[in-house]
Amino acid sequence: MEEKKKRNKSHAALLALILLLGAANGKRLLDRNSHLKKYAEMPTVEAAAPSSSAETTAAAESTAAAAPVQDPDAERVIDFAALKAKNPDVVGWIYVPGTVVNYPILHREADNEYYLRRDIDGREGSYDGVFLDGDDTTDFSKLQNLIYGHHMKNGTMFTPLISFKRKSFFEEHTRVYLYTPEHTYILKPLASLYTDAGEDKRRIDFSDRREFNAYVDQMTKGCEFRDLPAEGIDKLFSFVTCSYEFSDARTILYCYEVDAAGNPVKPMPLGSGL
Repeated sequence: MEEKKKRNKSHAALLALILLLGAANGKRLLDRNSHLKKYAEMPTVEAAAPSSSAETTAAAESTAAAAPVQDPDAERVIDFAALKAKNPDVVGWIYVPGTVVNYPILHREADNEYYLRRDIDGREGSYDGVFLDGDDTTDFSKLQNLIYGHHMKNGTMFTPLISFKRKSFFEEHTRVYLYTPEHTYILKPLASLYTDAGEDKRRIDFSDRREFNAYVDQMTKGCEFRDLPAEGIDKLFSFVTCSYEFSDARTILYCYEVDAAGNPVKPMPLGSGL
């Protein structure tokens, strides 16, 4: 009889644990769906203006048939006017095809704390903010542009970037898009790895190209499948999130800009618009 009571208590405890985990997973799924719905409903894409005549429509269709858009994601237009009306700290938009990464980028000069726990609505205690390093400039003109996002248990924000550490995922996902009011950056993954959170990872200024190239090599050589062009790269775009290989670890996805054909953008001499 005593043994039966113990078994019943054990079964009851197990059932309670299962129900608790089920509730937690249900909440996580609800949070994820709510999160994705929030960003899906943002005013991100401007609608095309309606044609003024049938002739204009026919001409447009004829042009499209003759020269189809090779990369629709590069043609995407973000409604930055609407986003800035919502929050003037919006400086860009990040999109990684094949993942949930599709978010506005925020920035506060010399401040990496504000959006660490705030979202685009300025809601405190939120981990839904993706932000550009406070020491970077909003025109993304520094030699290294660092963008941060949280690693969330529900799989949102920058969690998918963890997968770039797998060679198969890295090779299957060859484009990252960074939209700004002035320019669309087509980015190609260069390397992905976990590392420490040392200040050297945040370096953004260099005296010359040789110093910058040496830095790129040093930061990315830990990735066995890195794709570093022999001719060098113009700038680094570094996407950073928390990692758990050791205490205070970070996963960084390093990318560089390419043109529409996939060729690396030619490095600009220092002092020429940088």
